[in-house]
Amino acid sequence: MESAAALKYSPEDPQGARRRKRQDAGSKEWIESLPSPRKKRDET
Repeated sequence: MESAAALKYSPEDPQGARRRKRQDAGSKEWIESLPSPRKKRDET
């Protein structure tokens, strides 16, 4: 069983808008830099 990691920043983070702008969140380069989910193997 895997547990989820704790949130680094609260969704209600008052600096969130500034951080996203600085990181250029939503740009094509930013999206491509995100990790992709691992494909699960068939457990048979």
